[in-house]
Amino acid sequence: MKFDNLHQILRSLYEQMMPLCGDMAGVAKGIAGLGALFYVAYRVWQSLARAEPIDVFPMLRPFAIGLCIMFFPTVVLGTINSILHLPPAEGQIGIRGDDAQPRNRLPRVQRGV
Repeated sequence: MKFDNLHQILRSLYEQMMPLCGDMAGVAKGIAGLGALFYVAYRVWQSLARAEPIDVFPMLRPFAIGLCIMFFPTVVLGTINSILHLPPAEGQIGIRGDDAQPRNRLPRVQRGV
């Protein structure tokens, strides 16, 4: 397989490795879910044992981390892939506008035509 640039190498590596990482991602999702559940249960039990009101906001953090782990392939990798799939030429055309016209006139001006 011939690769012309680093982007093709990384794309090929990504397409080959994502199916192999599916099992590991499933295990990570399970561990994140159990960890969040045990953390929240521990914090609720601790608040009830001290006869304090249950503080909800510190318990949202493990769920936010769990959601980040659960949606990592779609949200994080999907965003990175969509950015990397944009060809640089299209982005440059949008930034610089249509400046090809002065460049096309340049050789005629230098020749004195």
